[in-house]
Amino acid sequence: MSKTRLTGRTRRTGTIRRTKVNALHEGQRKQSERRASLKDPDEAIKKFKKIQMFKGLSTGQIMKILNIASIKKVQEQENIYTIDEKSDSMFIILKGKISIMFNNGLELLSITPAGTVGEMGLFTGEKRSATVLTVSECTVLFLHQQEMFKLFNADAHLANKILLNVIKDLSRKMRKDNSQLEELLYRVRALDSL
Repeated sequence: MSKTRLTGRTRRTGTIRRTKVNALHEGQRKQSERRASLKDPDEAIKKFKKIQMFKGLSTGQIMKILNIASIKKVQEQENIYTIDEKSDSMFIILKGKISIMFNNGLELLSITPAGTVGEMGLFTGEKRSATVLTVSECTVLFLHQQEMFKLFNADAHLANKILLNVIKDLSRKMRKDNSQLEELLYRVRALDSL
C-alpha cells in the first residue's frame, strides 16, 4: 500500500486516486492561487450572486470573499474530501463535476458548476459526513474556516447575510428530504400490505 499525506496526517491507501499528494487542505495558500480567483472578477461576481449562500451580497462583499478564496485545479478521480476527515473548508465548483459518496461507495448525488460543497463543515468543524470525488477534471474555489471567521468578525453584516442564506438553504433541503422520506415510507408501507 502506498502512503500519502492528507490533511496533516499519514493515511494508508490502496487506490490510485489517493496516491498523489493532496494539497487541497493546506492552510497556507500561495498568493498566486488567491490572485487566480480574481483574473476575471466580473465573471466571478456574476457566478457568486447566483449561489444561494451568497445571495443578496453586495459586489464589495463578494470581492472580500474572493480576496480570501483560493482556486485549485483537481484531476479526475481525485478525492477532495474523505468521510470522517476534519472539516475546515468548503468549495464552490467552477468547472467540472463531482460526486458525493457514502462510505459504501454509493453515490448520493453529483454536483456541477456553481454548486457548493462542505458548507456545514466550514461552520461547524464536524467531521466530513461523505466522500467527495471528482468525476472529471475540476476547477474549484476554496474558502477556509479561519479566514471566513476573520472576515465575519470584520463585517458582521456580511456574516449575517451568509448565515441567514445558509439557514434558508438548509431549511429547503430538509423540506425536500422530508418529502422524499415520506414517499419512501409510503412505498414501504404499500409493500408491507401486500
